[in-house]
Amino acid sequence: MRITVRVYGNIASVIGKKYDIEVPLGANVGTLVNKVGEQTGQRPGYLGEFKVGSRDFAIILNGRNVETLKGIATPLEENDEIVIVQPTAGG
Repeated sequence: MRITVRVYGNIASVIGKKYDIEVPLGANVGTLVNKVGEQTGQRPGYLGEFKVGSRDFAIILNGRNVETLKGIATPLEENDEIVIVQPTAGG
């Protein structure tokens, strides 16, 4: 299955801004994010300094935060789009 991944925020400077990634049928968000990590030379379970599955960054699947679905266990379908964005805070 082909999945489009877009990355925004400071994390994009570490892993890049856009990918079209092939994952096997039955893959989930965690599988995809770990594959992005592998392709960009990150240590297992991390993207830069941010732990996969934590709240260090938001993962949006087709416009919905995966935390409102099944987290990183959310299944993927052909042509889904994932957005990875680092939450910001300000004052």
